[in-house]
Amino acid sequence: MKTGTVVTMVMANGAEIVGKLVKEEMMTIVLYKPRMIQATQQGVGLAHGICMTGTEPKGDFEFSKNSVMYVVETIPEIASGWTTQTSGIQTPVQGGIIT
Repeated sequence: MKTGTVVTMVMANGAEIVGKLVKEEMMTIVLYKPRMIQATQQGVGLAHGICMTGTEPKGDFEFSKNSVMYVVETIPEIASGWTTQTSGIQTPVQGGIIT
């Protein structure tokens, strides 16, 4: 996966973590400002950290590959939400032409 891509890591316990890929090494994966996906009655959202009760990571966070099942590129809607939450920048979602 390309550095700088917003990715989703699925952990061994089923939790999904979204963040910008900083680097992947032999034993670790480093994400910038990782956020845990959480399901709500309104749909899917992003927690302000990697767990419900912990403090928010302010920068890079290193994950052991022992706990990661796989890493995939994040869908555009969630990647856009991650960008908005971590930077305050609103990114437009690609749309079609309305006729």
